[in-house]
Amino acid sequence: MREHRLTFGDAEVPYLYGADCGDELAGAVVDRLGDVDAVLFVVDDRATGHAAGITASMASSTRVETLVVSAVERHKTLGSVQSIMEHAVDRGLTRRSAIVAMGGGTVGNVAGLAASLLFRGIRLVHLPTTPVAAFDATISLKQAVNLSAGKNLCGTYFAPSLVACDLGWLTTVPRPDLLSGLAEMVKNVLVTAPGLEGKLTGAIGMLAQRPQQALLQLLELGIEAKAPYLRADPHERRSALVFEYGHTAGHAIEFLRGGTVSHGEAVAWGMLAAAEVGRRLYGLSAADVETHHRLIALLDLPDPAGRAGQLDRSALRGVLAADNKRGYGPCAPDEVLMVVLGAIGRPLAVPGRPPLVAVPIAVLLAAMETVTRAGRVRPQAEARTEAVR
Repeated sequence: MREHRLTFGDAEVPYLYGADCGDELAGAVVDRLGDVDAVLFVVDDRATGHAAGITASMASSTRVETLVVSAVERHKTLGSVQSIMEHAVDRGLTRRSAIVAMGGGTVGNVAGLAASLLFRGIRLVHLPTTPVAAFDATISLKQAVNLSAGKNLCGTYFAPSLVACDLGWLTTVPRPDLLSGLAEMVKNVLVTAPGLEGKLTGAIGMLAQRPQQALLQLLELGIEAKAPYLRADPHERRSALVFEYGHTAGHAIEFLRGGTVSHGEAVAWGMLAAAEVGRRLYGLSAADVETHHRLIALLDLPDPAGRAGQLDRSALRGVLAADNKRGYGPCAPDEVLMVVLGAIGRPLAVPGRPPLVAVPIAVLLAAMETVTRAGRVRPQAEARTEAVR
């Protein structure tokens, strides 16, 4: 088992990880929580097999109450957060208690927001079991849920006491979900860490034959790319907003599809749309557009027809108009603030402002249509031809 200390401003959060180390992690969770009087163990219904050993080990030291939840996008709501808190109070949890969230990003968000609100904040532990949760979501203080107008419009920043991941849990994720969940790692390379491209492609190439070694490299890539930004900008309101790349269009797709398109897949299509915006408005080069297609092709995404594409333009406009980055800078009602690249590894920014630019919603919608109409991630030659038009 290894340990990395995540630093968020003045807060330090230990991240314990390793391969096939579930028993060791369970003991570490108990030790790090200390004098808790009870634990509410909130677990994704797809991760109950991983949870059994952890809860049994913890139960030898403290009272454990288990709550199994369905971690689907439509349940990422304030109602789900309230249900967790009501359950905690009903089971006698106190200010000395803790919430442990085991599963993907949705479980982490609803349980994390509940922990931040219950008794004005109790201890929280994240046990991520998906690539998005392990490599991206838990390397952040953001805890948020959706409102009727769009994604992640209600939330807070809350530091967990501990993050712990057995990479063996991730090997049970179906390969399509595992690959699409790596979109956030592609994002990291495109936006902040082009020098890590070789590490990314090498790890993806190893997934089939040496999955745990590959997953270890991917976790370290996530930490290496994000940690410096989160140390300086723990609330992700300044320089760390670069990690919103692809999320403006991606969140709209994910929200309007009601979770039938995964977060990773939606962000991947969102990055291609952002690259198209960069090409049309800001001179993003043909080679850099091609790099987007080349890296995202590694994720083997399904055809977007009927998934990321064919969304009602009026509904898209409404969701984009309510995007949660609005307010970070000047933005007209018919524009949306988003991260756009001037080149790989170089987000556009006005000095003294967050790395966001105001893009006409009509331009973003046209870019989304161009990307999803292709029906696939284009081969390199095709991407190069389109980019020079």
